[in-house]
Amino acid sequence: MSFLPKRTPSIIFWLLSLGLLLCASQARAGSWEYAFFQGTQYPLRVVFLEGEQPGPTVMVQGGIQGDEAAGYITAQLLSQAKVMRGNVIVLPRANVPSINLRKRQINVDMNRRFDQNYNRFYEDRVARVIRFLLARSDAFIHLHEGSGFYNPTYVDNLRNPMRYGQSIIVDTLAYGNLDLARTVNPVLAELNTKIGLTDYQFKLFNTKTFDQGTSYPEMRKSLTCYALAEHGIPAMAVEVSKSITQIDWKVRQQLTATIMLLHRLGVEVTPPEFSDEDVLVYSRKGVSVSVNGRTLGRDRVISLAPGSTLAVKPLSLGPREFSPELALFASDRPGVNLINARRMALEPFSELELRVDGREVAKAMVQWTGKLPVAPQDGSAVFVCWLNGNPVFVRDGDTLHAVVGDQLILEGVWGSDLKEVVNLKGFVAIPWANNGQDLGWEIILDPGNFMSKYALDSDHEGATRFRVVRETPGAPTASFAVDIMERTVHALLLRDAHGQDLLIPWASGGSYRLPEGEYVFENVWSNGPGNKIVATAGDVPLSEGGSFRVDYERPLKLTVRQATTFGDMGTMTFSPSGLASRE
Repeated sequence: MSFLPKRTPSIIFWLLSLGLLLCASQARAGSWEYAFFQGTQYPLRVVFLEGEQPGPTVMVQGGIQGDEAAGYITAQLLSQAKVMRGNVIVLPRANVPSINLRKRQINVDMNRRFDQNYNRFYEDRVARVIRFLLARSDAFIHLHEGSGFYNPTYVDNLRNPMRYGQSIIVDTLAYGNLDLARTVNPVLAELNTKIGLTDYQFKLFNTKTFDQGTSYPEMRKSLTCYALAEHGIPAMAVEVSKSITQIDWKVRQQLTATIMLLHRLGVEVTPPEFSDEDVLVYSRKGVSVSVNGRTLGRDRVISLAPGSTLAVKPLSLGPREFSPELALFASDRPGVNLINARRMALEPFSELELRVDGREVAKAMVQWTGKLPVAPQDGSAVFVCWLNGNPVFVRDGDTLHAVVGDQLILEGVWGSDLKEVVNLKGFVAIPWANNGQDLGWEIILDPGNFMSKYALDSDHEGATRFRVVRETPGAPTASFAVDIMERTVHALLLRDAHGQDLLIPWASGGSYRLPEGEYVFENVWSNGPGNKIVATAGDVPLSEGGSFRVDYERPLKLTVRQATTFGDMGTMTFSPSGLASRE
């Protein structure tokens, strides 16, 4: 790939000050996308923009908090830009679940999960991907929408040092050889000349994160602090104000500021063309889904049969330049997106609601026709689940066998007319309201992020066992076990330039010699579904069918990861034939 390897900040800014650019290899103009967590309820889309000329790589991210719409709209528009020099990695919507609900956070505040490598919630899995992307970046720009108007002295409730809006935030003015003030101040000067209202002008906001007496100690857990302290790259946040109601104006100002910062960091881009009206109406334009063949919105009443499986199909995804996130919620499970999660209607619900980037655009009442499924004649409880998207029926007392990283959805109890409560002991679906109800939520099976006190010994060697318990008031007690085996990689399947398949035995930490040339990554053989494993070649994510090169310049490190958690499962080094293959 043509993305630059990381360099020390002192080298970056020395080169930029001379107006020079360094590149490890010839750049290739263009762009490509990669979706992390494919096949899960919340895929994470990243856009890689490659410039026509070589230059630094800057990462730009929006949507880490779902109630900050300007940030993810701006980032999405930037993903459509043309890059003339350098490269841009754009993560438009970092926190899709919170965007769907227009809330700052769902489980935890994702922008406070970078002081350590957490492993409990969805937000922690996304943070793992963000760290991976930052490792290949030379600078970082974070797009936010904050309250009020930042002012270094107290003016009133909306204008004071504890407000964040209309500012460019840095954790410190200087860090080692990095002069962040020198990067930001010229941008502020140019940006503010075009903003007439003084209150709407941007200010430099130094949180003094590393000072012992800082008024903002929580920033030590933030992403900009992590990028600066751990990777030694310039990092800043562009905050527009939630108190300004004109979203189109905020997006234009944030995009303008971002392009100016990119220029200061050595990257030249041309933004896409769009109108103010485009920003205002995109979420209501050209979006539709069907449920069991009926179009939601056009059909205000949708008939469903109890026990049927919902077939949800997006018909139109809206304007491409905005690529909004679509979510379909049933009224009894708000937050569970039926577009990317299976649902068997064992219990009736009253409404279906379609949201686009968190805004409701269509709703339909549900009319139930027919009878509920019949319970087993022997009276035993049969649990209905989805394992990796496939329906599974588990009787009371039985064991469900799975592998780390598998996806489990607890659907309900077959033939029950009760409001069921089913609890996977050790897993908490809703941290702020832990009522034991785990129905409907996508559960990534990973003993490392379950509560260890609920882990049980299994009669299946090497497995960790947890219990799923029926806790429905007035219903007979019933349960089943889930045995979770470690996922083990056996081999990699590659294809060489001559079309020959190569089966490479997997040895984490080991190495393998291959003739110099291009190879296609075809599959991973393991003790579980192959689509639950992804690979990265160096710092480049590989899709199935993606290619990488082994050459004499340097050995290639190929890392295998869990597809649903991005957890590291080991690395092999590939060296050309004739070179020493072990380090």
